[in-house]
Amino acid sequence: MVQEYEGGLFAIYVLGGLNMNVKEIAQAVGKPERTVHNWVQRVSAKMAQVGAKMAQASIDKKPADYDIDETIAIIEQGMGKNAAAIFRENAGNKPKEIDRLDRLEKLVENLIILMSKTVPVRSYIPPTKQIESVSVPEMSSRNKLNQIVRFHCDNTEEPHGMAWNRLYNAIYYRLGINVNVRSKNIGISAIEYLEQEELIEKAIVIAEELYGLNNSIK
Repeated sequence: MVQEYEGGLFAIYVLGGLNMNVKEIAQAVGKPERTVHNWVQRVSAKMAQVGAKMAQASIDKKPADYDIDETIAIIEQGMGKNAAAIFRENAGNKPKEIDRLDRLEKLVENLIILMSKTVPVRSYIPPTKQIESVSVPEMSSRNKLNQIVRFHCDNTEEPHGMAWNRLYNAIYYRLGINVNVRSKNIGISAIEYLEQEELIEKAIVIAEELYGLNNSIK
């Protein structure tokens, strides 16, 4: 790639540290390659490294690359010190421009690295399905008493009416309360009377003792 400089006589090739071969020097100064080749031969008599590069190029069958100092020496040989000075000035400006770009690229790279270290990476955590707790209501005291009587009847084949009458008789002798008579007087069932008078828990204790169900029903 050729970079033109305003007010200068040359175009500078930027190829790996400003190294240039004969063809590139010829294009930069606007001279035939043969002419530049003759300049190189004259410089090789003064600069051993130029001669060594010419010899190696002949062996490799590839054009020799000359660094900035060697290139300026070649131009000075063919075009004089003033032309070489202009070339040197232009060549000196380009590396500064490249250097600025390199520093800018490095700055951007460092910023990217810094951001990757400081910005936390949030890993995706899938939402967990909330399991609703199901509360099971406790058995009422009335149902508990019914369960005790039914369990006894199922295991002994005693009729339910007889079992209930035996329980109410036990309540009468234990608590002195005639459940059947009192409930009939106010027009409710016997078990409703026990609930109303808050006697249901005592009836449960008596039923468990009467039917021997302390450890049978859990």
